[in-house]
Amino acid sequence: MRPLFLILILALPVFAEDIDLTVRPDAVYVEMVAGNIGPMERIFFHIVIDNQLKAPVELQWLRFDIVNSKGVLLSGQYSGSALMDLFDSAIERKRIEPSTGRTLNIGAGERKAVSDVFMDLPKGFIGDNLVVEADYKSGGKELSKKSSIQLHRTQGFSGRLPFDGTWYVAAEHGYLDAHKRFLAETFAYDFLQIGANGKSYQRDGKNNEDYYAYGKKVLAAKDGTVVLVRRDVAENVPGETTNFTTPSGNVVIVDHGNGQFGYYAHLKPFTVSLKTGARVKAGDVLGEVGNSGDSPEPHLHFHVMNNADAAQADGIPLVFESWKAQSYSRFPVARQMGILPRGEFVQP
Repeated sequence: MRPLFLILILALPVFAEDIDLTVRPDAVYVEMVAGNIGPMERIFFHIVIDNQLKAPVELQWLRFDIVNSKGVLLSGQYSGSALMDLFDSAIERKRIEPSTGRTLNIGAGERKAVSDVFMDLPKGFIGDNLVVEADYKSGGKELSKKSSIQLHRTQGFSGRLPFDGTWYVAAEHGYLDAHKRFLAETFAYDFLQIGANGKSYQRDGKNNEDYYAYGKKVLAAKDGTVVLVRRDVAENVPGETTNFTTPSGNVVIVDHGNGQFGYYAHLKPFTVSLKTGARVKAGDVLGEVGNSGDSPEPHLHFHVMNNADAAQADGIPLVFESWKAQSYSRFPVARQMGILPRGEFVQP
């Protein structure tokens, strides 16, 4: 889904006598993931260069270092055509507003970005701080800018799957997932149900009722308090209409505590009976799967964020407790505290 705003256009340029070099999101998490052999750590971030000068600048190179108390453990440095390719990739995938391609020049008031820096490394390779540095030319002068941000190690949010039955993971927080265009959705999932015909729908799929997920119960992933409810958004015609004005559609946001807010979106109209302030337990029914908002077909969108307002929030890593996977085995295989891979069939 596509709520509210693009992740890399959050602030209007403020003209000053420098460039602004920032890392997004504001809180960069080091996420624990299960590897094939040993435990892994995952890091994901964007680098944004904002030319606040009144004249164009020419980037020479861009470097990032992941540092701990023992020194630099991992570095990356880009220049020339490699850096241009990264800038153009961010523009083409709508991570940042369009600017001139195939150049390292950034005009006055313009921005470029290296988006989706996404790495999985063995536990212990990723340090405690991320340092980003850019060298550039302006007015015949060689200049540089450096920025540093602390990395946060977290187990993130953990809870049960937000449904019963067997569901297909249609989108997860991998490198190419479109959710990463939006800060609040950095670690989002989309869930479908698949029938014996191998499709998410029966008959011709022109009606929401044709979809196996439609009307299924959406459950709270964890105990919490309801902080926002929207239940009156009309549904889309599958594959024909969508709603960019109210991208969440019918939605329930639950404060799960510790600054973690669960976002359950695209629900069926008027199936949410809860009111703001209601207390819920893990497994309680929040509503039913629908096709409202920015949704091409009935499915459940679920993510966790650090603010009740998605327009002000960053996404929080999330793992699920005590679930079973079945994509690559004859029988469901029990999992614990895991990330759900795209293409997997999962059940509580």
